[in-house]
Amino acid sequence: MNRTTKRLSIWKLMLLGTVFGVSGAIALSGDIVPETVRSERIDPTIEEMIKQARGLQKVGRWNAAADLLTQLANDGHPVALYHLGRAYKNGWGVEADHAQARLIFMEAVRYSFSFRGETAYELGRLFQRSSGERCAEIALQWFHKALAWDYPKAHVQLAKHYERGIGTERNLPAAFDHYEKAAIHGYPSSTINYARILLTGRYGTIADPDRAAFWASRAIEGLEKKARDGSASSAKTLGRIFRDGEFLPADPSLAKDWFLRSADLGDAGAMHDLGLMILTGDADADDVQDALKWLRLAAKAEHGGALTALGRLHLKEVHGLSRQEAVDFFQRGVEVGHPGAMEELGRLYAIGQLVPQDRTKAMELAGKGADRGHQGSARLLKELQKTNEANLTVIERSFQPNQNKTEG
Repeated sequence: MNRTTKRLSIWKLMLLGTVFGVSGAIALSGDIVPETVRSERIDPTIEEMIKQARGLQKVGRWNAAADLLTQLANDGHPVALYHLGRAYKNGWGVEADHAQARLIFMEAVRYSFSFRGETAYELGRLFQRSSGERCAEIALQWFHKALAWDYPKAHVQLAKHYERGIGTERNLPAAFDHYEKAAIHGYPSSTINYARILLTGRYGTIADPDRAAFWASRAIEGLEKKARDGSASSAKTLGRIFRDGEFLPADPSLAKDWFLRSADLGDAGAMHDLGLMILTGDADADDVQDALKWLRLAAKAEHGGALTALGRLHLKEVHGLSRQEAVDFFQRGVEVGHPGAMEELGRLYAIGQLVPQDRTKAMELAGKGADRGHQGSARLLKELQKTNEANLTVIERSFQPNQNKTEG
């Protein structure tokens, strides 16, 4: 066991005892109010060591950075806890482990410190990707807490929750309010989503093309600036705009360039989008391998869409992929809360393909996906409710076309 592994093992033992001993109510019940609030210790030496760890991350020395952050986190420094949690979330110098990241963030958020709002936001994102019964509701609470702790990026996620009714009742006025506040605070990716709603008149609202164009132009200007300054998420959003021809003429070449820039910066969503874009084009054998490489990198980072996409490719047995491995990808997708994986695995359980037939499990998975606003899961749930175990022809007929999907 090397020094880093030893420290990480010690950290896990210490943290599990702390979180489930002192903050067990937070971990198990979803209560997001810390039992005690600690003050951050101001120590110039510690601050310098954290800067050193962040510098190591920026030059790609992930293992060394994780080693240093673990040492500081073991001593109870909240900023180190925050950055270590992000390392576990993203697989920076340690194996990606969302459960471990959540435990670390839960310990960090008990401190009153400069990154407390960001920590609450990260917890919200992790609960979004979890498949537990109340995870969507708990995620919403964490985003509200992040906003209360002066982290305005929470507007982005709150807008999505209220728009789609995730973890709460759909509330379009609240969603639009959060979208506009996200735009004002400089989050153009969220602003583009708002512009889409205004353009199409989604959810029975009245379409407003002029207002949509205003917000879209403002968003695209902000996205280009952020992307050129090194924002992976902004580059990814630009890739999607040029791929889909939204508000600007479609340009597949520019879309790929932006996706590649974002993927090179480590954005798993861009890796997923780039991989699928290559596969849906006129791909030769080398292109296919490149696409699979990006999808596997995204899957390694526990990106739900990539896990589901790979599961579907394995299910169709294309590109020499094994059908038997599809279930593992779908199961991993379910674990990170991806509703597309819930639908696909639910269909397999419904008809007993690759897994034992289990109608109850199929309905449970379909219900979870439907609760996240996923249309395919909602359709499967209706099919299951109408169909008894002796007559699964409706589901069997719908299963084959479903294999051709690449996203959702």
